[in-house]
Amino acid sequence: MNWIEITGAISGFIYVVLEIRQKRAMWIVGALSALMYIIVFFSSSLHAAALLQIYYLIVSVYGWKRWGGGGDSSDNSGMNLNVTVKLPFKRAVYSIIAAFVGFIFVQYLLSNFSEDPYPYLDSFVAVLSMLATWWVSGKYIENWILWIIADLAAAILFFWQGLYATAILYVVYMIAAVVGFLHWRKFPVKLK
Repeated sequence: MNWIEITGAISGFIYVVLEIRQKRAMWIVGALSALMYIIVFFSSSLHAAALLQIYYLIVSVYGWKRWGGGGDSSDNSGMNLNVTVKLPFKRAVYSIIAAFVGFIFVQYLLSNFSEDPYPYLDSFVAVLSMLATWWVSGKYIENWILWIIADLAAAILFFWQGLYATAILYVVYMIAAVVGFLHWRKFPVKLK
């Protein structure tokens, strides 16, 4: 085990705890975890997973801005930070279609232009995680369902790759996603 992977795993766990509690600081901790895992995944030839971490960095800035500004109860746009939002059906359909197209594209690139040992699973985890992260930034409760699926697939991928601390982290993430879903159900609000 190397210290970069362990640091990434610990900060990743802290990120999920903060996410469940809907704390804005999650975005900073998530960015730290992403920085660590960029190194881990590139050195393991898991290119989609590594690129996903770059996406996490970008979304961390967006999420920080979207969730912040006005203290713990709302941001500058009036977004209440202690609520969750039901994902509108049309938005769900469009984003799932976009994710499927993204999966086809990423797995094609990885299968044909990289030495990624698991291009299909790596692509699936990356694209599903991108969608889940985007849904988190909008506080859509359905993000947790995507995380449960993505975390299970990621745990398998990282175990196969010999990244055992990371595989364990993703099993913990999967359990935390169930807890997060149940916790976020306490704060529902309908999208206008």
